[in-house]
Amino acid sequence: MPDNSDAAASRFNEKALKAFLDGLLDELRHPQDPKLLEDVRRAFRRKVPFHLRSYAAALMILRAAGLSRAKPQQKTSPPKTYPQKASREQGKGLSMGTPSAAESIKGAPSSAISSGPLSSMKELPSQETVSLFVSMGKRHHLRPQDLRNKIAERTGLSLDAIGRVHLLEKYSFVEVPAEEAQKVITAMNGAELNGHALEIKPAKKRAKTSSKG
Repeated sequence: MPDNSDAAASRFNEKALKAFLDGLLDELRHPQDPKLLEDVRRAFRRKVPFHLRSYAAALMILRAAGLSRAKPQQKTSPPKTYPQKASREQGKGLSMGTPSAAESIKGAPSSAISSGPLSSMKELPSQETVSLFVSMGKRHHLRPQDLRNKIAERTGLSLDAIGRVHLLEKYSFVEVPAEEAQKVITAMNGAELNGHALEIKPAKKRAKTSSKG
């Protein structure tokens, strides 16, 4: 790498350069803003490698004297983005005037979009429901959807009419319409699920901590 200080001496008056450096040293001994000087020094040490620091200092002197200019940075153009090509199926749909998938989903009823377990988790108005005790829980590998299906099968109620199942370790609670509660209790008498006898009866008190299904 060429010696920038020698180049500066040839184009910059040596006495003026010496006076400039003496002024720098004097200001370093008595800096006007020591904190700012320390911050710049740390940034300089972090950014400039050790073997280039003397060259960087010489270059800054040249710039301060107006003998060197920073090269203009080339502007980098942002990467071009190309529209994604539509698949053949999408092209056919557009050409035939068929609705897109998003439009089909938007126009479809919520019951058709939701999966079975999610659509059956409808929460019924609290004033129209009662909570029934179920003699099976997590340790019996009870799944909320299996319980709903069994109740719907034996009572004829729709899955939408059966509310949430609050699944606990040894037992559970299920919400049903108040006017159908006795029908559910009677219909589920003697029922079995996962090889276990299933008993459903009026709940005395709802558990505070439960896993809702």
